[in-house]
Amino acid sequence: MVEIADPMGLICGYQVTALGDMTAVEWADMDAALADETSVVWLHFNLIDVRARNWISASTHIPSAAKAILLGSDLHMRIEPAGLGLAGVVCDLHHEFVKKSDQLDILRLYLDSHCLISARRQPLTSIDRLRQSLGEGLKLGKPISLVTNFLHHVTDTLGDLILELTSNVEDVEDLILAERCERTGEELGRIRRTAVQLRRHMVPQQHALLGLLSRLPHWVEEGDAASLRTAIERLGALGHDLDLVQERARLLQEQASARLIEATNRNLYILSIVTTMFLPMTLITGIFGMNLGGMPGLSHDQGFWYGIGIMLLTGMVTLLLLRKWKLL
Repeated sequence: MVEIADPMGLICGYQVTALGDMTAVEWADMDAALADETSVVWLHFNLIDVRARNWISASTHIPSAAKAILLGSDLHMRIEPAGLGLAGVVCDLHHEFVKKSDQLDILRLYLDSHCLISARRQPLTSIDRLRQSLGEGLKLGKPISLVTNFLHHVTDTLGDLILELTSNVEDVEDLILAERCERTGEELGRIRRTAVQLRRHMVPQQHALLGLLSRLPHWVEEGDAASLRTAIERLGALGHDLDLVQERARLLQEQASARLIEATNRNLYILSIVTTMFLPMTLITGIFGMNLGGMPGLSHDQGFWYGIGIMLLTGMVTLLLLRKWKLL
């Protein structure tokens, strides 16, 4: 990573000369690096810093159409021609340093035959993995090959997230089969929200990438185009896995709701049976509790036990009737 006075502007910069030597590009050397048409340059900016926005706005190397995309605020996924190069907006997973994240964010980029300029507002997982790969010895090839490697990292990142969602769905399924549905609705809701958010970003991005294949610039060689096509197809294959996760989560949520409704109905049935059995007894106790004159058994020594016997008898009769009517 490049160290500058304020690291919030240029996150990293690399240059590969015609001889194949890769060096770090610092803030003061960016214009000179871009002026060397024989080298390959990657500059990665943090748009939170006003210096980065001012440099992009003032750069003569970046076409005006690309500047509008790099400095824009819209979230529409697209990759379109800009001058002699390409500019676009693609999604990446938000990078959490403490725990895994399921939030998506935006990477803006411009590339031509010898440079790649990328910018983001929040830390992103896949682009950081690309930086780490360069630090671990990955050769900085053509700008289009950097984009291809970035797409592979996006596929790996989103694939890990989809595998985690699949594992969560399986855990919820085990709980439902074990008749423990109390908190499954909240977890399934979170899984479905995450899957919907992923699909909302992945579908337009896939359409944009597929559209790019049919209008690649002339400086993209056939081998690089084939590698890019492979990366796009690999990314698109995640859509099927994501659809399966969404469908399983939806079915499990319906099954969990049905189990909860079934349990509620069972509890209400038991409550209604108990209420029905005690209703005649409650009527008898209410009658004998009026304490009006002429009440039979008030002066009898065994009156209390006669009352208990009558209540037990009515309870047994009620029970027999419920069994006869097949309600119990």
